[in-house]
Amino acid sequence: MDTPVISVVITMYREGELLGETVDSILDQTFQDFEIVLVNNNADPLTLTVANRYCETHPEKIRIVHEPIQGVSAAKNRGIIESHGTYIALHDGDDLSHPERLSIQLETFLQNPEASFICSWFDRVGPDGKQTIKKDIADATPYFWFRTEQIIKKLYPDRTTKNPGSPLDFSLISTTFFKKQTAIDVGLFDNRFNPRWFEDFEFLTRLYETGEVVKIPKSLLRYRMHTPERAGILRKQMNWLAIIRHLDLFYTILWERYQNKTQDAPEIFRELRAFWLTYVSGFFLEQEKGRTLGKMALKRALTENIQDPYIWKLWGKSFLPQALYPKLFWFDELNPNPLPEGANEDLVRGLFTPSPPTEAAAMNGVCRGS
Repeated sequence: MDTPVISVVITMYREGELLGETVDSILDQTFQDFEIVLVNNNADPLTLTVANRYCETHPEKIRIVHEPIQGVSAAKNRGIIESHGTYIALHDGDDLSHPERLSIQLETFLQNPEASFICSWFDRVGPDGKQTIKKDIADATPYFWFRTEQIIKKLYPDRTTKNPGSPLDFSLISTTFFKKQTAIDVGLFDNRFNPRWFEDFEFLTRLYETGEVVKIPKSLLRYRMHTPERAGILRKQMNWLAIIRHLDLFYTILWERYQNKTQDAPEIFRELRAFWLTYVSGFFLEQEKGRTLGKMALKRALTENIQDPYIWKLWGKSFLPQALYPKLFWFDELNPNPLPEGANEDLVRGLFTPSPPTEAAAMNGVCRGS
């Protein structure tokens, strides 16, 4: 296989026949100087059967590499390291690329050679890949990432950009396009985030340090919503407590990297802690036995940002009968299962630290009682 311009890295786990549709969307690109690197991350037999079928019919374009360490970070790193192209296009194994995606992204990069990475809008589609649920999604989704992005952007007051929505853009990782060497230089994905959750956005913050982000105002990807079965597989990989721990790791990394980035960093991190504690409270409040811990997280959020009316609203709701929680906090039903080991007051008390002392935290007895 000749050295290609672009390597499309596709990780494989439990995609099954959907992987074939993904590969077809790359094979049908208008720009053809690419290779497809399929990363076998302990994929199931059906997924491997599909992958092997495409390798046999397109040996000049497609090859399989193996990453035994289970996790998105390890798998993407293996694909990037084993790739031969100058540029990397990341791709999940069930999404669908626009036929001109590679052509447009390469041309955009050549026009903006100092960019850290290129990304684009995307469409959200149903599990069948055909029903369009929402077109031309430009902002980070869901709201958690949009708000997080807005806060972290404040750490870069001196950065300028040609592109609306920058300087930092938490893009859907399957739309990203960057130089292989740049990814290696910044240290690739952090394997501490295996098996999944928050590894993509942490990686993008490091990529961003090397240059501006260019977001193409066109949908170049169809992001497939998960079937209930696939969503269940992903939930089995990590429970909600593991997700919280990964978010705490993300905070620690950000704090270590940016605590002295600007004179406003202490206040920016205070705002981030308040927002993330509010977000985390929802995981606890959804548990029948997590009410006390959820209220504790909201109390901490208030000490960080006592003027936020939204946190006060949630704090007030938390005192209402627990039977009303599904409607009040927007989840389907209370989870009656015991809390997982480690879900305790020490965990909530230590989330999103180290941090500087806050004036609000010094208020004696604010929101006392839970």
